[in-house]
Amino acid sequence: MAFEEQLVNGRYRLLGQLGRGATSLVWRAKDERLDRVVAVKQFLREPATDPGKVAETCDRALREARLASRLRHPNAVAVYDVFEDAGSMYLVMEYVPAKSLTDVLVERGPLPRCDVLRLGRQVAAALAAAHGDWILHRDVTPNNVLVTGDGTARITDFGVSRALGEHPAAEDDVVVGTLPYLAPEVARGGEAGLPSDVYSLGATLYTALEGTPPFGTSDDPITLLRRITENQLAPPAHGGPLTGVLMRMLERDPAARPSMQEAVELLAAVGRPAVADVPRRSRLRRVAVSGLAVSLTCAGVVAGVALTDGPETTAAPIQYPATTVTADHTVRSTTTAAVATRLLAGEAPPAPAATPTSAPAIEPARGGCTAHYRVTSTWPDGAQAEVTVHNDRTTRLNGWTVTWMLPAGTGIRDLWNGTLTQAGSSATVTDAGWNALVEPGASATFGLNETRTGGSPAVPVVSCRTN
Repeated sequence: MAFEEQLVNGRYRLLGQLGRGATSLVWRAKDERLDRVVAVKQFLREPATDPGKVAETCDRALREARLASRLRHPNAVAVYDVFEDAGSMYLVMEYVPAKSLTDVLVERGPLPRCDVLRLGRQVAAALAAAHGDWILHRDVTPNNVLVTGDGTARITDFGVSRALGEHPAAEDDVVVGTLPYLAPEVARGGEAGLPSDVYSLGATLYTALEGTPPFGTSDDPITLLRRITENQLAPPAHGGPLTGVLMRMLERDPAARPSMQEAVELLAAVGRPAVADVPRRSRLRRVAVSGLAVSLTCAGVVAGVALTDGPETTAAPIQYPATTVTADHTVRSTTTAAVATRLLAGEAPPAPAATPTSAPAIEPARGGCTAHYRVTSTWPDGAQAEVTVHNDRTTRLNGWTVTWMLPAGTGIRDLWNGTLTQAGSSATVTDAGWNALVEPGASATFGLNETRTGGSPAVPVVSCRTN
């Protein structure tokens, strides 16, 4: 056992413990040869002197070193060296002054949606790089995501990772990973694959958003395993535009999940309007109104940690009321019911005979603009939709309003990029200010999550008029 101030391998001075796991200690240390601070992971020896156990510990350390050292990414903790000293194996890593995502959640509770999105983009990018080299992490959890003081998320602990195709005999009958974040196929005793990491990252982001893993926690592992394998998953209550991406990452069927690179692209697209849909003058208008609409600011400070993935201005956290749905550019929402409440609609006109995921656009002559409603994602008791507003005039629009009747059994839970007002089964969405100006031939969009009592999502007929 190493002790503080001890020199190991004739080079690394142990300065103090950073953390402890079931099979290892992590030390803050000084590399006296290169005069830099590093993290040193010490693999704990088994109490018994079984040569097989000693060899297994050695193999685990070497495997982690080999795999982690292959990965070079700004959102992954780098590995420098591995060595044996006085019968113990040590792994030398980049020192990252940070808190684990678990610690951040304990201190602050569930994170704002925009912070979860930023963390997800960064960790997914690192894991996509690992997958590109056919490296499985196999234990993506909040414990293994570090968040630094400048807002950088770093994936760490490749202790149970392996290269795709490896199948150590010692693991034939062992479920590897942290139980609440296991993919269903792994929980059933199947082989972990690249989609398993995608599921675990989805479960980690779900936890950051909701404050609890997708299937909760339980002192009875059998109960928790059953929940995971059955995958009776409710969409996150605070997901907003992130819901569709998380539900795809948490699909029960591994083949239905996106690849990690596709997850990076899906996360990057959330809350960001297409450049072609935001004319230059609209962007200038958005800058002008941002000072008036405080809720445009997506808070980036969590537990003293600035969560950023680009040159953005950080501000103190903003507490959003339950009925306010926020995304990168949402101004406000004035729905008359709480976000988590199912809104039951009254009578509705018959569904159109067109495709079940889109509604026909209204004739341009009726209001100077055309609205098109399209279902982009579905889950057992809800769906996500996108509405596109197109300027059919030869002059610029200064504002727009879209209205429709909610189909029976359907309600709106979240809305972004617009302002929602409901009166019974009638829904009205006006522009969010920054996207009010629409040049001739250009478009603006808003999105929503809807709840429903059952069956396929009915697609309403929408109408559009200019302000």
